[in-house]
Amino acid sequence: MAAPPPPGDSTPALVATVNIPPYYGIHDTYVRDGIAFVCAWDSGVIIFDVGNGIMGGTPAAPVRVSSIVTAGGEVHNAWWFHNPVTGEKRYLFVGQEGPGSIGSSSSGDLHVVDVSDLGNPKEVGFFHIAGAGPHNFWMDESGQILYAAYYNAGVVALDVSDTLAGDLSARGIDTIAPGGAGNTYVWGVQRVGGSLYALDMLSGLWRLGASSGHFATGGGGNNVPERYGSDLWVSNGYAYTGTWGFAQRTTGVVGNALKVWRLDSLGAPALVDSIITAGIVTVSDVEVSADGKLLMFSTEGGSGSGFYFYSLADPAHPAFRGQYLVSTGVHTATFGYIGGKVYAFGAKDPSGPELVILDVTALDR
Repeated sequence: MAAPPPPGDSTPALVATVNIPPYYGIHDTYVRDGIAFVCAWDSGVIIFDVGNGIMGGTPAAPVRVSSIVTAGGEVHNAWWFHNPVTGEKRYLFVGQEGPGSIGSSSSGDLHVVDVSDLGNPKEVGFFHIAGAGPHNFWMDESGQILYAAYYNAGVVALDVSDTLAGDLSARGIDTIAPGGAGNTYVWGVQRVGGSLYALDMLSGLWRLGASSGHFATGGGGNNVPERYGSDLWVSNGYAYTGTWGFAQRTTGVVGNALKVWRLDSLGAPALVDSIITAGIVTVSDVEVSADGKLLMFSTEGGSGSGFYFYSLADPAHPAFRGQYLVSTGVHTATFGYIGGKVYAFGAKDPSGPELVILDVTALDR
């Protein structure tokens, strides 16, 4: 188990904060091609130029381009689909996180927004599963397949090729509940090679077979008995997974662990290390930089809340590089690559919700 972090050798630099309407505030942010899609609950998706050039925005001075409130609001997450087959950057997939009960029920729809004109986004389609709602997405862009974590419904694969319009229920390819009935509540997914990795709040980290959107039982699962699982990221042959809130099985254990797993393409993930962060209750979001060098996770619930950064020079045993504390907590965080620099975009928790932008280029080396 990793020791508490020593003083970092680099300090992330705050470059901007952007106030967000407090109707819940921010859940996720998706950044690509210098555009930031801020998922701001009942304020909808707010689109900012942070370096794309269409409105002259930069990470230090984001410029609002437009916004859209999808049907039902409750906007949680998004993915801007760059289709390598057609060359289009037309569709934004938006997850609606409706009411639910942790571990047993969820609701909400997956919405499709046409953003071919970023200044005038339009909702064009939706995907609905009765009795369940989506959380985080992962896109197989070359295969034109969207993989969605669907809480109590497990994992869903959706065909998103060609033109999308109206009810997309016929586009569903396959669904799997990795932990089985009563033991499935999937938070996040990521496809790497021929495997799909799913982190389930109840049943832990799974490796599933995934071929053209069709699932097969793989390995793992039932391997985080003391805490809820949260987000995941796969890189360098390892998976990095967060933990959330108070445990479902062990009284008094909180979600202050970032777990490190060695991956085998044919076997179950093997736990090799854990990072325990003092003064928090939740590790919410996890991401590795595109070059595989820097691990970032966001934390909530206590005096240690904020952004944390670790070197992956040894991917099995991350080494602390730096932190940026935010007193109210950071719900989610993602990297953005703009003008040769690396930025962290984070969602400051209510009250007073903000998009927080850090320059972390010095840490990513």
